[in-house]
Order: sequence, then structure tokens, then C-alpha cells
Amino acid sequence: MNLVVKSKIAGLILALAIIFFGLENSYSILLFLVVMLSIGIPHGSVDHIIAFINPKARKFDSKLLFYVIYLSLIGINILLWIISPFLGLLVFLLISCYHFGETQVIGYNSTDNKLLNFVIGANILLSLFLNNIKELQEILYIIPQFSAFDLSNFDNVFFLLISVAVLMTSIVNFDIKRKVPLYAEITILYMIFYHTDLLTSFALYFGFCHSLPMLMLEFKEFKTENFIKFYLKTLPFTILSIIFGFLLYEFNNDLLTDNNLILFVFIVISSLTLPHVFIMNDFVKDK
Repeated sequence: MNLVVKSKIAGLILALAIIFFGLENSYSILLFLVVMLSIGIPHGSVDHIIAFINPKARKFDSKLLFYVIYLSLIGINILLWIISPFLGLLVFLLISCYHFGETQVIGYNSTDNKLLNFVIGANILLSLFLNNIKELQEILYIIPQFSAFDLSNFDNVFFLLISVAVLMTSIVNFDIKRKVPLYAEITILYMIFYHTDLLTSFALYFGFCHSLPMLMLEFKEFKTENFIKFYLKTLPFTILSIIFGFLLYEFNNDLLTDNNLILFVFIVISSLTLPHVFIMNDFVKDK
């Protein structure tokens, strides 16, 4: 059993333990912040190192060029959200579907099948959002294209069945080396999403089932036995990401308000995700 699969199992156990002890109900926001600051953001805070030590990475002529491109992609994403929240959300969802799916299949199958990566990621996000549809509708009211929809009368079971139906379809249509453990993990995620609110669902998945395995894979890439030494390398850009979030919050246009904190979180995450996806796409090849 490789390191990534072990990390995924550990992540699922942690997520289920939190639900078992009822911590997700009393400490939802605290749980989200702890997970994001300790695992979520740090897993993307070594992109500037991974991009140069990974032999399969696209080549940058200099670190300056890397930072210019990286920061430009963040800026473009923020502008897209400001100009058109609908397009900002759409780009975020499409990129996240591919990125989450690509990292999800590691340990179970090759990442070469781009369509499989997208479908797996779409399965996960579909279940996460649809099983928290009422909360999702409340935070998306500011986007005109979504404000007219009323899905509040639908029961979560209905959306859970939709997720399962999509999952079954993908099982039939793809050749996967280790199909059973992959879909067993996704099924457990479905149950987690069904029993927790949107913020907790995202925190448990993004932190324990996505970021933790990737953080351990990055640690392995550094070829050092000292995890603390590796983790310390994530701190500078983790701190910068937090500062970036505060500055974006202070911008305070119609999207970034106290009344729409979860949407604001998605905007920050999507801005950091856009350049991160390109680095990870190279990094996870043959993993």
C-alpha cells in the first residue's frame, strides 16, 4: 500500500471520527479554519519549489518568470469573479472537477485518462454541493443566474441518489486498475457529505481526503526524512496566502461581505487553485 493510499485512509478515519464524536456540529467554523490553515493551504504552499525539483514539470526560465505567471493567474481569476461571478464560479468548478479527480485516482489508477479525472472530480463536487443544496442556494443568491432557482423543496436523499447514479455510470464506462477501493472511498465521502453541512463537508474532504495525501506526496518528493523541516517550508506562502485573503476581504465589493463568507472562501480558494492546478498536473504524472 503506497503512501497516498495510506494518507487517504487516515484522512477518512479522521473525518469519520470527527462526525462520530459530533464535533462537526459544535465547531464547524473552527474545524474549517484549523483544517484549512494546517493542511489545506500548506499543501499548495510549496508550488514554487515543486515546480523546479519535479523532473516532469514544465520548464520556467527563471523563478521570476514563475512568480509572474503564478501571480498573473491569481489576478486574472479575481478579475473574472469581479466582472462575472457566474463565469468565476463556472471556471472554479470546471478546474476543481479536474484537479480533485486527478488527485483522487492516485493510488488506484493512472492519471493519464483526462476524462476519468474530470468525471471522478465532478462526482465528488456534485455530491458535496447537491447534498447541501439549501446552503448552496443561500450563498449563491447574489449571482443572478442562480437566484431564480428554488430547490429548497427537494430532499437530500434525492440528490444523494443522483450522485450515486452518476457514480454507477462512470463505473461502467471506465477501465480502472483498482476500481473497488476507489469507489469505496468515494461512497464514504458521499455519506460524509450527506451527514454534514456544506462548510464541514468541504473542510473534511479538502483537508483530509485531498490536501493531506498531496502534502504527504510532496513530502516524499523532497526526499527528506524530517517532516517538520519540510512543513516549515510551507509556512512562508501559507502566511502570504492568509494575508492575501485578508486583503481580498478588505476590498469588500458586493461579493466579499460578512453575509456571504462561504462564497468569499470559495473565491479565495479558486484564486489560489488556478495556478496550483498546472503545477500539480505535472507533479502527479506517473504517481
